[in-house]
Amino acid sequence: MKYIKNIVMPDRLLLCWQSLKNIKRSRFIVGELVKESDSYKLNYFTENEDFKKATDLGFIGYPAFPYKGSEKTRCFDNNVIGTFQRRLPPSRRRDYSLYLELRGLKPESCPDDFCLLGYTGAKIENDGFELIHPFENVGHAFQFILEIAGFNRASEVAEKDLKLESEVEFSFEPDNENDPGAVVIMQDGKKLGYVDHGRVSIFHCYIKAGRTVKGEIIRKNGTPDRPQIYVYVSVSH
Repeated sequence: MKYIKNIVMPDRLLLCWQSLKNIKRSRFIVGELVKESDSYKLNYFTENEDFKKATDLGFIGYPAFPYKGSEKTRCFDNNVIGTFQRRLPPSRRRDYSLYLELRGLKPESCPDDFCLLGYTGAKIENDGFELIHPFENVGHAFQFILEIAGFNRASEVAEKDLKLESEVEFSFEPDNENDPGAVVIMQDGKKLGYVDHGRVSIFHCYIKAGRTVKGEIIRKNGTPDRPQIYVYVSVSH
């Protein structure tokens, strides 16, 4: 297992929502968790196109912080971190070390739960929510792990033919009809899938800045109907 070498402490995390009832299973950035000293806030991006598309598909806010269409319910600051900490497994759990390892982390890696939320995503089955570390303005090398989006639908390579530790490449796909900003993941000239919508901005930022962005397949799991392929991404100068 490859571990993340350079931990980046986030000042904010993006809140991503996926409609589990929609066939396309599109993801939308609907808000942010912001860390200010020892306080935390949840802000909804009510004016953004993603938020509007999400509400059209039934999004009504995070369960503990419902959005009711008013300015009063656009921002929350009461027990925000405590609420989202419940998405993490307790450290006393017997498989806690494995939980971290599968996400490229060692127990001593993340100094606080806010950072841990960003690196793990804190996904819960059949929940639709995920937290995303945006890796904004990072001047040094860093790494993170992502799952290839759309592998089951878009891949030109069978899951059984993918080898662990094999390299992948990232490139823009401006002629993509659904998303001109899409970042496609390739191996030896064949498509494997895409970078998920929530993390596309990371690749646009650092590839356009001339940084070296490399990927390596490190884990395969899931089911025959829905294989899950994970990539270790490293960004360097």
